[in-house]
Amino acid sequence: MANKENLTSLAVVVVVAVMLSSSSMSVVATDMKMLAVVEVTLSNDGVHPVWYMCQMTDKADSLYQLQPNSTYRFSFNHLAFPMRWCYLYINPRSHGFFWAYTVRSRCIRCFWSINKHPSLYRGDRGRWERQKLFMPPDFDITKYAMKE
Repeated sequence: MANKENLTSLAVVVVVAVMLSSSSMSVVATDMKMLAVVEVTLSNDGVHPVWYMCQMTDKADSLYQLQPNSTYRFSFNHLAFPMRWCYLYINPRSHGFFWAYTVRSRCIRCFWSINKHPSLYRGDRGRWERQKLFMPPDFDITKYAMKE
């Protein structure tokens, strides 16, 4: 009985190893995105300052001001299926969260232009794509002090 359990365990290990190695090969075949360092740049291309904060960065604890014609850049290791959000306060009618990076972004150097709304440059499509801002119902902006 113990021998049959050992063979079953061995078979499971072999199947998992084959699945992992084949998925690893597909990762290598797709520009090594699983091992890459992703760089995200927010660029204020408007004429007024905007306020922002970005998840899992040095700017995640509060709102920070991004002056016109200036940028904020952060990077992280691309492991599995990372997602990073940022919050923008552009004006009283345009504020909320957007996904600064998801696997669907298809970029290693993701460039965001912020004017009246955030737009991601899609190099794979050769165009800018506007992103909608969203607000979770339980988000309270007053919990975050604004820093210069």
